[in-house]
Amino acid sequence: MGFFNLHTKRLADDDLRDALFNAAAASNTPVLKKLLTSDLERIIALFPSWTMLPTSVQSDPTRMKWWAEGMIGVASAAAALGEGSLMAILQGPPEQNIIVLWQQAFLAAEADAAGGNYSSAIGRLEETLENAEGLTGTGVDDLLSKTYGLLGTLNYRAGNREKAHDFTLKAKAYCERIGDHEGVDIYARNLNTIDAV
Repeated sequence: MGFFNLHTKRLADDDLRDALFNAAAASNTPVLKKLLTSDLERIIALFPSWTMLPTSVQSDPTRMKWWAEGMIGVASAAAALGEGSLMAILQGPPEQNIIVLWQQAFLAAEADAAGGNYSSAIGRLEETLENAEGLTGTGVDDLLSKTYGLLGTLNYRAGNREKAHDFTLKAKAYCERIGDHEGVDIYARNLNTIDAV
């Protein structure tokens, strides 16, 4: 009578990454936890290399989404297990995190606007949009429509009606895209005000 080998075969590095990302895409928490628990040291060592998208992934939007969600899912699951280093790698230091910098620029632009310095606020937000170009995710969804909307308001107050209209229209369209009905209503009212002048 033979004995069965109860040890699972060790996955190759790329296979481990794909298994983790597939589990994250499927919201399969038990599999994520099992893989993280059994291979945590190796995942911690490999994770930084996964932050660089291969060319084959960069050219495929579906694979890019899968990769990004996989990275976030793995980092989140590791954080839930008490290992926050993967999330720290994704977020980077606050002074380099685009979303944190965007939030700070937004608040600074609001402060400029409150002081009547519309051109400074507009410049700050337009530069922030350039720096954030191509980003996706919930942080972007939260900030992009608000940034477009504030740019619409600032341009309106600065007397740039055409730009005010264009930015407010972008804010409304983005809200429609992400299903933010309240935002759609707000920016529709703003458009009516801009166009009524």
